[in-house]
This record gives sequence, structure tokens and C-alpha cells, in this order.
Amino acid sequence: MGYNIEISVNLRKHSKFSEIESIIQENAELFGSESIYSISEEDGASKIPRYHCIFIINFLDENIENFVKFIKIIKKNKLGYIECIYNNNICNSKLVYASSYYLNNIDKEISIKYKKFINDKKYTINENKLIKEFIKSI
Repeated sequence: MGYNIEISVNLRKHSKFSEIESIIQENAELFGSESIYSISEEDGASKIPRYHCIFIINFLDENIENFVKFIKIIKKNKLGYIECIYNNNICNSKLVYASSYYLNNIDKEISIKYKKFINDKKYTINENKLIKEFIKSI
């Protein structure tokens, strides 16, 4: 088991997308990610069209310290917007972090479950390490 992180890069804002893509991929490999892939997201239905590339990067549980370092690099260098982090347990996937945009665009039941998880403050050791990167008051 491990954790996935989804990093969104706005293709309209970044003219040097290939540079950002290679920096994200190099850092993912440097910090020992298990896998990385990307998908395109286009939403032209709203007033402001959304054209993003989403990177999905997987880190194993035993590599949690390097995963936290990877998150710090992404945030420090503003390489993209961290949409969410979730464990990738096939039987029981759990959202560990979600941006406000992500919460507004997912199934309401999942959003409610996530908010309850954050409010209950009953985290595993690894979840605590990850959440500390986004919520400073735990």
C-alpha cells in the first residue's frame, strides 16, 4: 500500500510546460516514487475554461519521509497545485488531503467523509506526517 498525490498544472499559465513536467518527473524519481503518469483535464463548460495536466504520483508507505520531502519541493517551487492525496488501498481508499477546488468537484458523500476525517483528528502516523504539510494546527 502507499499514497497517491495528484498535482495539477494549468496549461494556460505555464508556457514552459515541458520544463515543469521534467522537473516533477525528475523529483518524483529522485525521491523514490513507485510510478508516475499524467492525464489531461479539459472543462470548457464553465465561464472560465479549465485546461490542466494532472500528474498522479505513487509513493509506497515505507517511503513516506521522501514523499513528504517531495511535497515540500512541489510547494516551495510552485510547480503545480496539489489537488489531493489519498491512500491507494484498493479495498478501502481514503482521502488524506483535498484542495477546496477538489472538494467542490467530487461526490458530496466523499467530501463529507473527508471533512469528518479531518475534524475527528484520528490519523495514522503516516497520515499525520502528510497532513502536517497542509494543516499547521495539528
